[in-house]
Amino acid sequence: MRRDTLAICLIASMLLAGCLGPSSADWGTGAGAVDVDFSMEGTTVKSTLSGEARTVSDLLPVGCTPGSDGGSLEAGVGEAITFTGYLAASQFYDAHDSIMGARGLDLGVTTAVAIQSMSFEQAASVVDGEGARIDVKQWSLPLQPDTGAGSVDIDEVDSESDTDWFVLGLIPTTENVLKGMKALNEWHQPVVVHGYLVTGSNSSQSQYGYQATWHKANSDCSMAVGTSNKEDAYVLVKQISLDGATVSSNGEADDEWVQGDVPILGRSGFILFFLAGGFGGAVGLFVVSKQMMLKTAGKSMRTLIGDEGMKKAASVKTDAKAAKKAGMESPEERQRRIDRERKAKETKKEKAPPKKEAKSEDVNLGGFDLDSVLASTSSGRSASAPTGRKSSVVVTEAAEEMDRMNAQQEAPTSSLPASMTQQRRSAPPTSAQTEAAPEQETKKPQVRRRKAVKKAKPAEEAPAPASRQTYEEDEDFSDFSF
Repeated sequence: MRRDTLAICLIASMLLAGCLGPSSADWGTGAGAVDVDFSMEGTTVKSTLSGEARTVSDLLPVGCTPGSDGGSLEAGVGEAITFTGYLAASQFYDAHDSIMGARGLDLGVTTAVAIQSMSFEQAASVVDGEGARIDVKQWSLPLQPDTGAGSVDIDEVDSESDTDWFVLGLIPTTENVLKGMKALNEWHQPVVVHGYLVTGSNSSQSQYGYQATWHKANSDCSMAVGTSNKEDAYVLVKQISLDGATVSSNGEADDEWVQGDVPILGRSGFILFFLAGGFGGAVGLFVVSKQMMLKTAGKSMRTLIGDEGMKKAASVKTDAKAAKKAGMESPEERQRRIDRERKAKETKKEKAPPKKEAKSEDVNLGGFDLDSVLASTSSGRSASAPTGRKSSVVVTEAAEEMDRMNAQQEAPTSSLPASMTQQRRSAPPTSAQTEAAPEQETKKPQVRRRKAVKKAKPAEEAPAPASRQTYEEDEDFSDFSF
């Protein structure tokens, strides 16, 4: 897992190579930005790096006029002064702390550098690791770095030191120069800074870092180092020259340095190289590793099952292809087909409209109410059932009414003399009655509604409700003959 993480980090670092840079100030008048209106007649520096908008105006750039006895430094005229040497350390600012003492033009400095004075050729020939090394502890004030143990301690450089140094507070004159200053993030390289010293419109405005009487220029307008072996100054930067690259004011130099540019290959070349070498190499490694794994697996199988088993395995593979071509399906394919059909049926069943439930019909079975039997739980007990004995049959009101009707129909017959009753019982059925019997069995007897006759009721029978009507059968008792 750790190796995979390391590989991913390395690939990410390749993607970001040359694209990362130090955090620095922005250009403009917004928060954390600087804006410089450069002119040889007068320059104004606006800064919000301290949190508040600060403006330093009435600044005069100090240029150089070449001469055989040395360059002449004069405010408002001349060409840019050069500061050449070996870049040993740098510091970028996206904010300034006024509590630490930053004031005046300190607030307009976006980058501070420590450069060992020497020719560009000498600086380019310094072997990496053999140049001056500076241990920076704190660099809050651009012209006063706090350094510690190292090959050179800038705090201790004086007239007895063996090396000459420039400590410069760089103020960009254009937005392109501001962006190009990020090239100074790479230490231990040769560099040439082209710019102007600064002075006030009157001597009372001058402060530490402005042009001083001890500042001298060589005949080629390169800055000279005095007897103290260190020169501190603010510089209005117009151009920066690097080994094989240039940062110009307008960004139109032939070898213009651009953040993210990769030496030799360039940005486009690096991207193409990464795509070809990264993705192409990954695909190639995958193919090679897969072939090696298959080859190893084949050798292991040959060892386990032998040559005869390998031949049978090859024939099985051939037969499987032939069967598939013939239209046969494997168990897995058959199972998938069954699953698809089952899902299709379930989906069709879910989409089908629900069937309407048939309306329940009232079924009357001669006094037996089926609905009442199903709905009733405790109230339906048989009147004739013994006390304490449960019955599964429920006697409905219709059944009780039928019993009362039968009792009323039998009452007239029981009131006749016994002889007449016996004759009636023993009388053979007539032919008309015989023929009518089957018809009566098949048809439901018709009940003719007659006028209710008030008859005597047995004492043990409860009086029927007045609203109910009594029905009698239409019988003929006129013939008592045998």
